[in-house]
Amino acid sequence: MLYVFYGTDINKSSAKAHTLIDSLRAKKPDAAFESMSSDNWNAAALESHLGGQGLFSSKYIVFLNRLTENEEAAEKMADFAAVMNESANIFIVLEGKLKAELKKAFEKNAEKTVVSDLTAESARTAKKDFNIFALGDAVGSRDPIKSWAIYRQAIDNGIESEAILGTLFWQVKSMMLSAPAASASAAGLNPFVFGKSKRYASNYSSTELSELLGSLITLYHDGHRGVRDLEVGTERLLLGIKVT
Repeated sequence: MLYVFYGTDINKSSAKAHTLIDSLRAKKPDAAFESMSSDNWNAAALESHLGGQGLFSSKYIVFLNRLTENEEAAEKMADFAAVMNESANIFIVLEGKLKAELKKAFEKNAEKTVVSDLTAESARTAKKDFNIFALGDAVGSRDPIKSWAIYRQAIDNGIESEAILGTLFWQVKSMMLSAPAASASAAGLNPFVFGKSKRYASNYSSTELSELLGSLITLYHDGHRGVRDLEVGTERLLLGIKVT
């Protein structure tokens, strides 16, 4: 059996998912409980629960916590949806904003889907409160994991990929302008931005900055032409930043 909780209000979805988990575990104290996230995703382990039951229990309760943040898991989840709902075990899925294909698969196959989206007002508040420039700082620091984590937070806060790409473009461009410049005025930037960008620029070679800027531009245009998915493409770009 499959229950799915998703939407842009990830905190509300998480609360509802955990309420169901607590209720099921109270009603089925003999059921084995397992939690799987994008960090410990294992296709074989998940497949073993689709038809099997615990050796000393009647059922498994399996919590799948935002698995689609793992690229491999995201590709398989739509295929697993029908099988999970037909299983004797219970699967509880928690996700943020879903892509159309996976959303359709869940809504078609799940016993129950619960959508929790931010209201227009709460979305505006979240966007206002979220510091998108922290993502530029993480990229400047050459930290792919932190960059990816902040990017996912931005998406969950309802910030569009295009706006995020704009922030990244501005950061990389500022780094390129600052690197060879002797002063803020020479770079055409304000002193604060210049100082920070010049410091970050030292983490990259001029060639790497040029390639990163080119990748951002290509991704933006490919996204508009429908050649690539902007959200997935941005994730891959950030995770592809090499740590030195």
